[in-house]
Amino acid sequence: MALPFDKIEPQVQQMGVEVADRGSTLAEQTISALDLLRRMDDLEAIWAQILTARQNDAGFRGAAPMDEPINVSIPLPECPPLATVYAADGSQIYPDPHAPAPYWLTNIGVFVYHHGVDRLPEIVVEPELFFREADVRDREGRLIPSAVINARRTVYEMQMLSKVATRDAADADPRIALYDGPLIGMPMGKDVPNANMLAADYHEAVDFMYDLGVALAGYVDRPSSRFMIYTILLMTLEQEQITRGNVGGATFEGVNDQDLYKVILKPGERSGLMIQQSPLNKEYKDRHGDHQEICFFYLNTASAGQEAYLARVEIPMWVAQRKPLVNAVHAVLYSQCQITDRYPYALTRADEIAVVQPAEKRHLEDMIAVELLRNRQALEASRKLNTKNLARHGRRHYEGV
Repeated sequence: MALPFDKIEPQVQQMGVEVADRGSTLAEQTISALDLLRRMDDLEAIWAQILTARQNDAGFRGAAPMDEPINVSIPLPECPPLATVYAADGSQIYPDPHAPAPYWLTNIGVFVYHHGVDRLPEIVVEPELFFREADVRDREGRLIPSAVINARRTVYEMQMLSKVATRDAADADPRIALYDGPLIGMPMGKDVPNANMLAADYHEAVDFMYDLGVALAGYVDRPSSRFMIYTILLMTLEQEQITRGNVGGATFEGVNDQDLYKVILKPGERSGLMIQQSPLNKEYKDRHGDHQEICFFYLNTASAGQEAYLARVEIPMWVAQRKPLVNAVHAVLYSQCQITDRYPYALTRADEIAVVQPAEKRHLEDMIAVELLRNRQALEASRKLNTKNLARHGRRHYEGV
């Protein structure tokens, strides 16, 4: 055992004290924020403040109400008798600089659940191996960074979800396409070449679902977002105080939206619809059409008697503007969360079929090694990798040496 626990124990004890103190402060701040939220029932007044923040270029990143109150709960609607749920997830193997031959892999899975009908679920899995020099190295000959692979996997997930959800099949309506994670905020950093092309592919896949009336939803488990906290802060400011330095102030620091809506929402209930205020969401709307602007609501996925457990559900504007679709997403998602423990069953299964297990990775590497040998390619992993494998597989005890 390399970790000296006797030295860590006093630090753990101090951590416990400080976390308890922090929790007491957060509880007080949560009560104050909740009191302010409960008074925010004038949607026109909220929008007036938001428009002032836009005019002042104040960098507001909060939530704007759509057409529903944001300080009360929306009850669970009746679940549709029939529906089809498509859930997508993906995983990857990053390139290893110490391996005999560099490669990377994505594995995208879509799980199809037929709600309300005696029909077996379906599984669609698409792995793709990338090994060509142009795929594994940048222009300087370095292995491509993980950010590039993450961005491409994100696009492949949305494309695969769109392909299955818009297939020519006798699937029951409403059709609900579940994406694991937020719909807004793709990982397109400076390290990602052809980022604009990838973004275009992503939004094209979204448009296919829009054209065929599929209700797309992004599911964020245990969200830490503070969109409503920022809106509450905005409502405490006078017109002349709405500046960049004030709209993101330190008031209610540590409190997030989940802390508030855990109190407001009973099991199965959701918050009112809100529109995320951000430059990226504005770009979605301006560049790809009003229908692709992202809205969201918070949903308490707990069963009766359980502690509140929240998710943030993101939907495009074309879904948000059709209340029957919003109700279907609300009810079907909650129904899914009752099959498994407060998390959608279809997404659980999508993760299960998409993840590449360690044993599967080793089998793939064996397949690659055999194929390289068949083509008379020498196999030599780096010495660093070999010594790591030796150290991590335990030590041998030698007698009489």
